[in-house]
Amino acid sequence: MPILQMRQATAPSNAIEVFNTLNSSMPGTFRPLIAPTLASQADILGFPVDTLRRRPPRRVYEYELAPASRSMPQRAELFTDGTSLFVVTLVEQEPVRRSRARGTVSLEAETHKPPEPLLQAYYIGLELNSPRLGQFEQAINQAFGVELKPFFYSANRFEELIAEGRAAPSAPSATELESARALCNRATRALAIAIKASGGLLVRDLAKQLPADARDRTDDIQSALRSVGLVGAEIVVVCSKTQAQTARVPSMEILQALSKQGLKCACGRPVTDERIEEALTITELGRTLLDRSRWLTIILLDELAAVGVPIEKTLIEHQAGGDEMDLLADVSGELVFFELKDKEFNLGNAYSFEAKIGIIQPNHPVIVSTEHVGNDAKDHFQRARLARAPSPSTSPSARYYPKEEATEIKYTEGLENLQGDVRQLASAIYGGDATRILSQVLAMASLDARSLIEALEASAVVATQTPTKSTGTLAACRVAGAHCCAPAP
Repeated sequence: MPILQMRQATAPSNAIEVFNTLNSSMPGTFRPLIAPTLASQADILGFPVDTLRRRPPRRVYEYELAPASRSMPQRAELFTDGTSLFVVTLVEQEPVRRSRARGTVSLEAETHKPPEPLLQAYYIGLELNSPRLGQFEQAINQAFGVELKPFFYSANRFEELIAEGRAAPSAPSATELESARALCNRATRALAIAIKASGGLLVRDLAKQLPADARDRTDDIQSALRSVGLVGAEIVVVCSKTQAQTARVPSMEILQALSKQGLKCACGRPVTDERIEEALTITELGRTLLDRSRWLTIILLDELAAVGVPIEKTLIEHQAGGDEMDLLADVSGELVFFELKDKEFNLGNAYSFEAKIGIIQPNHPVIVSTEHVGNDAKDHFQRARLARAPSPSTSPSARYYPKEEATEIKYTEGLENLQGDVRQLASAIYGGDATRILSQVLAMASLDARSLIEALEASAVVATQTPTKSTGTLAACRVAGAHCCAPAP
């Protein structure tokens, strides 16, 4: 999957001069494309490259693919190391945020901030933590005398939710993440839930709480729960007369000490004479992770981090209009709403989810179920989407301002598909951004038609004003605005 990582810094005053010599100062690992391509075209035409440098338009009007800035780059270079792409641009732009308008994702300027020249660097590759990105950053920092910092596109809707008082969650600890991963196993999770519900489960009864095909792994499952701190062990005293649990202590040593002090069972016998068994109880960590399926939220946060979404670009358990949004993520300026279910997602859940979509207005609504999404729920979403689809219109304005289309809901059914689905979604978003960035930069690798005509006209003027022994031709006067290459009379 393509990964897009972005860095920026305020451009120095001599940025254009540095750009003119940038390629010679870059390590040989990074091979440039734009400057050599322009030089090759200029050489074929016989004009100095400076007279043919592409002049980017002040504004690009695009509806389906909105530009990332209010102006095209003044300078740009594209490098490759053979496997990844590295882009550096100089732009004068206002900081931008994404907003959802008329069915498209557009970018709006924050008008309260003054325009500033920015040096922006982009990494487009397949690794999130590529060592080449660090080398590229260091080379750009040294060449321009700046310190590049990570930056992200922001969705207006996400910023509005932050402004309502919600804050990004704290990053899960290594212990929480390890325990959450253990709960990804269905049998392990089922046993943990049974222990939590019972308040304490005798070890000899553990197998009864597991599916038939997992009972032969009871010892391994309980060991897994203990090793990550989800459950703890207690000593239970069972009355031989009533078969009721009459006492619980943390360890056998404590029970023996209490017995010496005269502790007896409810029936009057010394506690050490009664049946002693071991029981498993849920720990505070286990209770926290199982409540509201927080373990699933932690797993999803980890998957988002793996595709470059920082924790500060997420919101969990956000309350809106009385409804709870399980997890919201701002993925490169597009708002993704995840509904998490540790069970089948049924028709009843579908009605609630659709109401939440209307409130939150995400770009990408996603249902994550550890089981599956019921066909009745899928049919309901399909019927609702068709009902909201825009009707055909012959009005000329409809071509420019189409009605907002119903947002397609994505499904993740089974935890084994979660990683792939998150990567696929992020890939689509990053791929669109990378395409737009490269489209702007690659456009600068072609010559500007107007400058070519001007250079041609200038060469004709030089040819007519300078006496020559031979007929003045484009080949005879190859340097526009400089001197005639034909021999003097």
